[in-house]
Amino acid sequence: MPSSPNSDVIKLEELAARVAEQQAAVMAAGLLNKKEPEESVSKARASRPEPEPTRVEVETVSEDKKKSKGDKMKKCIRTAAGTSWEDASLLEWDSDDFRIFCGDLGNEVNDDILARAFSRYPSFLKAKVVRDKRTGKTKGYGFVSFKDPNDYVRAMREMNGKYVGSVRSN
Repeated sequence: MPSSPNSDVIKLEELAARVAEQQAAVMAAGLLNKKEPEESVSKARASRPEPEPTRVEVETVSEDKKKSKGDKMKKCIRTAAGTSWEDASLLEWDSDDFRIFCGDLGNEVNDDILARAFSRYPSFLKAKVVRDKRTGKTKGYGFVSFKDPNDYVRAMREMNGKYVGSVRSN
């Protein structure tokens, strides 16, 4: 279902406000002013801002032709490199959270272990370790989300280079 031009403008304004809030929090924490030697720069970083995925509500009609709120399903349509696909994993996350990429995770690290490592931050929402669909083994990275940008910045600063499991969390 195509969206109206006004709703697209509102979505862009909301996205711009979220990006500005995140940038202000990072600058206030002094993360942009900090210069480090090239070899000591760690892999922990915020996930790159990307355009808000298109969320489409699809109406399904039950057999008795009654419509209700429970019958609407949301879908996230992603587009990159000229290809579009449905990405249901985006529906698992809040649309207005702040996410940190956590790299170099060991094979023994699961969602619970990663969540325990970051649960001391009050606005912690969710931790997810990315796994190979075929084998179920970890791909060695994951994401952690926060509601408050201040907790997000504190976690980036305090957890950068710390060990989660038997391997350092970069």
